[in-house]
Amino acid sequence: MLAIMAGNPHENRFRMRLSDPDFQVFYHAPALVLISAVSEGPWIVEDCAVAAATLMLAAYEAGLGSCWIGFAQAYLNTPEGKRMLDLPAACVPVAPIILGHPKANPPPVPRNLPEIRWVD
Repeated sequence: MLAIMAGNPHENRFRMRLSDPDFQVFYHAPALVLISAVSEGPWIVEDCAVAAATLMLAAYEAGLGSCWIGFAQAYLNTPEGKRMLDLPAACVPVAPIILGHPKANPPPVPRNLPEIRWVD
């Protein structure tokens, strides 16, 4: 996974995190749902992102916590990552989502008011 970070502006921070023996990229979550496409296509990222958002909203409604682990996406797109999960070579992993029961609910995130511009 470290080779994927080469050239990333945060490479040193990632390298330190990945070398920590206590770090677990999926945070010991009881479930990983990997939303993927079966082959390359013009809208696979958008389609998978909509599926991921829908899954995460449904999980919240069911009282579950979820998190999109974008950090793992590049690795899961490598031959080694695909072998680890027994994925077909043509599979394109897009959204690794962990699910579990949250220990606590985080406080609401402050939001800016939307700026709406009407175009005539």
